Amino acid sequence: MARVNVSMPDDLYRRARQAHLNVSRITQQAVARELDRLEKVDALDAYLAELDAELGPLSPSELAAADEWADRILGPPGRQHSA
Repeated sequence: MARVNVSMPDDLYRRARQAHLNVSRITQQAVARELDRLEKVDALDAYLAELDAELGPLSPSELAAADEWADRILGPPGRQHSA
């Protein structure tokens, strides 16, 4: 198994140690989740490119309607959405 160094603020490391967290395991899980997320983003980008090739790009009015829908569901841009 590869060994890597991970940097974090001293206070965060202290708190993790006090909580008896397995930082190595948590780091592995976080990297695995991020890789999974990136694969999903790539798959979505490929699917959207296929739709554009098949159906053509969205019109400005379709993009505006999609933005309006997303703002209603997720809130305006810049607002952190909690999952």
